[in-house]
Amino acid sequence: MWIHLLTDPTHHVPMQWAWMDPLLVAISVIVAVCSASMALHMAGLARKARRASTRNLAQASGACCLGGGIWSMHFIGMLAFTPCANGSFSTLLSTLSALPSLLAAAWVMRALQRPAPWPRLLLSGSLFGAGVAAMHFGGMAASEAASSIRYAPLGLLLAVVVGVGLATAGLALHQRLLQAGVRLRTTTMLSGALLGLSVSGMHYAAMGAIHWPVGDTVAPDPLAPNYWPLVLVTAAVCLALGLLALGVNLVVRWSELFAQIRRSEARLRAVVDTAVDGIIMIEGDGRICAFNPAAERLLGWSAAEVLGRNVSMLMPPTEQQAHDGYLQRHLRTGATSIIGSGREVHALHKEGEQVAVRLAVGRVLTEGPPLFVGFLTDIRQRRAMEASLRHSEEQHRTLISNIPGVTFRRAGGGIWQPLFLSKPVETLTGWPAEALLSQPQRMEGLVLPQDIPGLTEAVYSAIDAGVAYSHEYRLRHRDGSVRWVRESGRGVYDEDGQLRWIDGVLIDHTETKARNAEFEGTVTAINRAVAVVEYSLDGHVLHANQNFLDMFGYSLDEVQGEHYHLFCLDTPQCHAETARMWQQLQRGDFASLECQARVKHGELLWVQTTFSPILDAGGKTLRITQLLTDITASRTLSDALLQAKEKAEAAAAARSTFLANMSHEIRTPMNAIIGFSETLLDTPLGATQQRYVETVYRSARSMLRLLNDILDTAKLDKGAVQLEEEDFVVADVCHLVVGTLRIQAEKKGLHLLLDIQPQVPAYLRGDALRIQQVLTNLMGNAVKFTERGHVLLEVGYHQGMLQLRVQDTGIGIAQEKLSHIFDPFAQADASTTRRYGGTGLGTTISRQLTQLMGGQISVRSQLGAGTEFLVQLPLPAGQAPERRLPAAHSATLPALRILAVDDVPQNLELLQVVMQRYGHNVALAHDGHEAVRLRQTQDFDLILMDLQMPHMDGLEAARSIRHWEAAHGQRHMPIIALSASVLAQDRQNSDAAGMDGFATKPLELPKLMAEMARVLSEHPPATPAGAALQPAAPASTSAYALDGSVADWDAGLALWGGIEPLRAAWTRFLGEQHGRTQELRQRVQQGDWEAIRTTVHRMRGAAGNLGLQPLQALLAQMEHDAQHQDRAALEPHLPQLATALAQVEALLRASAPAATPAAPARAAATLSSAQQSQALTALRALGEALQQGEIANPALQAVQQLLPALELVALLEALDLFEFERALECVRTLSTRLETCVDDEPHAHLAPQP
Repeated sequence: MWIHLLTDPTHHVPMQWAWMDPLLVAISVIVAVCSASMALHMAGLARKARRASTRNLAQASGACCLGGGIWSMHFIGMLAFTPCANGSFSTLLSTLSALPSLLAAAWVMRALQRPAPWPRLLLSGSLFGAGVAAMHFGGMAASEAASSIRYAPLGLLLAVVVGVGLATAGLALHQRLLQAGVRLRTTTMLSGALLGLSVSGMHYAAMGAIHWPVGDTVAPDPLAPNYWPLVLVTAAVCLALGLLALGVNLVVRWSELFAQIRRSEARLRAVVDTAVDGIIMIEGDGRICAFNPAAERLLGWSAAEVLGRNVSMLMPPTEQQAHDGYLQRHLRTGATSIIGSGREVHALHKEGEQVAVRLAVGRVLTEGPPLFVGFLTDIRQRRAMEASLRHSEEQHRTLISNIPGVTFRRAGGGIWQPLFLSKPVETLTGWPAEALLSQPQRMEGLVLPQDIPGLTEAVYSAIDAGVAYSHEYRLRHRDGSVRWVRESGRGVYDEDGQLRWIDGVLIDHTETKARNAEFEGTVTAINRAVAVVEYSLDGHVLHANQNFLDMFGYSLDEVQGEHYHLFCLDTPQCHAETARMWQQLQRGDFASLECQARVKHGELLWVQTTFSPILDAGGKTLRITQLLTDITASRTLSDALLQAKEKAEAAAAARSTFLANMSHEIRTPMNAIIGFSETLLDTPLGATQQRYVETVYRSARSMLRLLNDILDTAKLDKGAVQLEEEDFVVADVCHLVVGTLRIQAEKKGLHLLLDIQPQVPAYLRGDALRIQQVLTNLMGNAVKFTERGHVLLEVGYHQGMLQLRVQDTGIGIAQEKLSHIFDPFAQADASTTRRYGGTGLGTTISRQLTQLMGGQISVRSQLGAGTEFLVQLPLPAGQAPERRLPAAHSATLPALRILAVDDVPQNLELLQVVMQRYGHNVALAHDGHEAVRLRQTQDFDLILMDLQMPHMDGLEAARSIRHWEAAHGQRHMPIIALSASVLAQDRQNSDAAGMDGFATKPLELPKLMAEMARVLSEHPPATPAGAALQPAAPASTSAYALDGSVADWDAGLALWGGIEPLRAAWTRFLGEQHGRTQELRQRVQQGDWEAIRTTVHRMRGAAGNLGLQPLQALLAQMEHDAQHQDRAALEPHLPQLATALAQVEALLRASAPAATPAAPARAAATLSSAQQSQALTALRALGEALQQGEIANPALQAVQQLLPALELVALLEALDLFEFERALECVRTLSTRLETCVDDEPHAHLAPQP
């Protein structure tokens, strides 16, 4: 059917190249070459791709680029042919003509993925050429001039050969260049040029085969349509395909690059994680940002524990500051004293031990902040090996040096050729070792001639037999004297049994020979001094001296030939032990012991005996000598002393056990007495009954305090007290103790002073509670026994030792009493006990606690001049946690609608004040039910939810809100949990309940604001974001003299925004706590621990939010005691709680703007004249009763009704302890102040108690 397309020479003429547009021809060739090069580039990307999807994408884009380039080249080439340019094109045929080119391009892209043999390359080139030819002729058929075009057969054949040949050559060249390792860009350009020329060559070869009808004019038609738009469209298609390929290229490159980066990062992480050495990466300021597992194993810290903390925590204290200085100096000056080099240092293990490591520090040169990498190699094993080698070398050196005599090594060929001689040879012969080693003949000349044959025979005989030898002979010293020596040696042989050398030692026996003459005299002296008996090897008596015979009561004939069992106890155990000992003696072992021996008439003696085997020259035991000394008298005395010691220890243990058991047993009836006394006091009673019951109650309370002290000292005696070491603030402990005793001291007119030396670290590590207990005992005694002057607590720190010095100007202690001041129940004298009260256990407990903490306590005193206690405790410096300024915050938020949920009114008020200060609108809910209802009826941007609430807690409320949101399709409203707990379990519970954030109480504004910002960034508010709001500056406190030992003013003012809102919150808090101490005391009697814990927990949270840190710390301890149901520990805190609340009340009055130095405790209300008279009358009656040793309860009740509780703290405490002298002094002080107020003003400054 295609035969009519072939040329007819009678009617057609060949095409003229003048009919072609050169510019379009050049453009078409460039398009073909560029398309082919881009396709080959995409084929290279496909080969490198690791994922099938990336490989397929690269192949598809390359096929589109090549196929589109072929199609674009063809149509640009057709437009360059004038007959085609003068006509139009069929859109359908033009579009369908692209299909063969795309198929051919897809085949080529697939063929380029792997090396192929020549037949396959030829097949691929042929298919590509066929596809290009099909596209060409299909495109020519779309032209309007196709009906006039004819082809020369040879021209068509030439076009196909050119296309197939160049395509095959391009594919083969591409494969060979890749195999030869030529650069990919060069390979792509060269083979792409051949592949593109195959397309252009086939096209224009086919165009050259065209013949045109005779007579038809071939000239540009002015009426023909402008073909440049079509050229531009074709070029645009080609450009789009190129951009597509470029885009795919970028995607593939990015994908591969990303995968490569991930693989590289994974390899680097695997290297770091599996490295044997510890690798630590730190930032320029010293903070740790990477910590590999090897470092965790080496130093004991986990990565989570150290990330973000300063690297100095991993160093001993002596190197911490120096390390920071190295980094700062390097960053500032570029000094490289530690950068790029290794050194051996000590690292600090988590357990506190120092680990020897080799440290190499390098700087990572990257953009951004400086980074340093430290490599730690554990060198403990290497150091141990080095030390072992040094030790071994030292052992050998000292062994040779300390071996008695001369150590030598002789050559195996002759006994007179020394190879080594130790230095003592000069002492033995007078010649240095160097002289004898350099002249071997000199060694032979030292031996006396008559002794040489015997020595030679002994040495060679031993060598021939392979045994050691020992021979005695004489040497002539350099000074002419003769020395007796004993030579002992052995031959050393190689693997073939050949003699290598002889090792041995020369012992100078000159003095031994001289001492032999003295031996007999020595033996005689021993026989006269001690009892001596000689036995044969089988244990029969050979000889006994007179001392032995006198000691045992026998004659020599009676014992000679008898067995040693004659003198032993007649028991199986004794016979067995002596049999074992005799076996050792027969082996030549020495034995010495204390034992009982039996004399002639059966009596027993305690003897110190020594058995010494007598050896012959060969070391064989010949006989056994026993030396005996009678120690019966000293042994009897020793046994008596031991029994006395055991009895004393048993008595001490029995006393401690008795005290502990007694205090525990008595507490049960005492608790009943106290509980029922309190119950009776709440019922209607007559005046006499009221006085009796109150006396019983106060006596029971005093007895209970005594029992608590007894229990503490019993626990300490039995070692039942465990220390809890943690980091603590020294100043806080001291301020808490001083604050607790301040009111009592002020009531006595004492100055309570605290002096903390500058060198004291801010943080120490130890048991803060036990230190507080020691200080409370010592400071309490100082205040109790001081009538005027001051009490000083001085705190110092020197060489790891905390020094606590308590000085007072009190009554002092007599010198003869100082040695007993730490004894249990000891006081200066009986009058002291009667006047001041107390148990006498305070100093005992203080000493026991001090010793338990590894310290010591001492006392100095002068009667009438005061006392000084010094406590020294070995406490290391602690870690200081990061602390931000209370007013600082890093997160600014737009105005929000916030729902605050808490069951404590002070907490709600605080949240409202703080949030409103930042411009937020706050709604309040008092429990979980109300929070759920408000969420369902109103829209908020954020919910601040307390976790612990009655009825429905925060977790249940959060779950209800999330369930309601899911059921009704409502948006997720962010919820931040508020809790005083820092346990990880609480955070996990809040996450499980659907909460989005977590903040601790007491509130820390920077952390709360940061958490709010974080949560809102994940769940943006529904309301439009406005301008970021800044808080109003808190009011200045410079106008007030504020006591920092009771409250943290910085934190309180930062939370409440000013002193007036803070004082108002304090006022409401104190009003709510009225009667709280009594309520807690009743609940303790009832054993309602859950109610106690809940109440104290609420008070603790409120105190923290009010800036009352000392009160918060006390409540935290009480909450801990309540959780453990420890009544003995909780009850002493109740009066401390009352004192702490009174201190807050005093501080509230002192911080009032109207307060003046003349009246620091002025109340809001005043006493009338009648009330003043009633108060003075009640005080006089109470004082008279106290002088008689009684308590006037009606008068006491009248005083309590008329005067504020703050003024009565010291009085009531003295009455609770039955310290009547001190209580009388308090009554006199109150009376004097009240009388002064009556004289000065018409109204008194003491307000009635509401």
